[in-house]
Amino acid sequence: MQVAVFQFMAGFCGALGFLFFLLTLGTDYWLLSLESCDPQDKNTGKHRRVIGRDGLKEDPNDAKSAVLSYHEGIFWRCFYKTDRVEESILDFWITNQPAEKICMPAYLSDDPLPEKRRSTLNADTTTLHRTFWCIMSILAFTVVIIGVFVTICGIPTANRRLYEAGGALFITGGFLLLVVVVTFTVWVQISGSLEHYILQRRSFVCPNLHLNLYYGPSFMLAPPASFFSIVCGIFLLLTQTASATVSANTANKLLTVQKE
Repeated sequence: MQVAVFQFMAGFCGALGFLFFLLTLGTDYWLLSLESCDPQDKNTGKHRRVIGRDGLKEDPNDAKSAVLSYHEGIFWRCFYKTDRVEESILDFWITNQPAEKICMPAYLSDDPLPEKRRSTLNADTTTLHRTFWCIMSILAFTVVIIGVFVTICGIPTANRRLYEAGGALFITGGFLLLVVVVTFTVWVQISGSLEHYILQRRSFVCPNLHLNLYYGPSFMLAPPASFFSIVCGIFLLLTQTASATVSANTANKLLTVQKE
């Protein structure tokens, strides 16, 4: 009975953990950003510029009302402009997004300034962080996938070694994703990359620029994915231990019966 309970809990937590893994890594809403230039600022209108694909271009009329909406995931980041004067988190809903949206791999430099004005050290640090997240996320998901197959193979034969291996893989994958969450949070809260980005944008784009940052739903799903994966691994290890205990008790009973 105890083994069956552990198996059920392991399967339930594993299914939730795997689902949350897919959602958190398969969507690009870890970090949400709204960037706008205050249209009430009369002194900075002549200095406002917007960034085009070919470099830094002056366009004061478009910069007055445009709001740059930006969302980033582990693997991809996208941005697009809206004509709304006020900033709203509702811009990130899929139904409110424009048809034209520019997306690029997240590990590329996000500095929107020409090459001569970029900070090489800052760009390299940001790229290093994002590359680290990509590698760790892929490794965590791969480990969990292997754990799923190992556990499924161990169910029909009740192989204790497969249960043990599956549990270790789930726990490892959960901790790897937890490392990604912690490093991402540290980068947002402590790293000077975002502050450096804001200073650059205020210097070359808009002196009265406003930037609001939010943690997105993809980021919110990462801790549950890590938690349920670790709990699933613990239940698999408990299943292996309980199964070994049951087998030992059964063997002891048989020896007792034979002696009698």
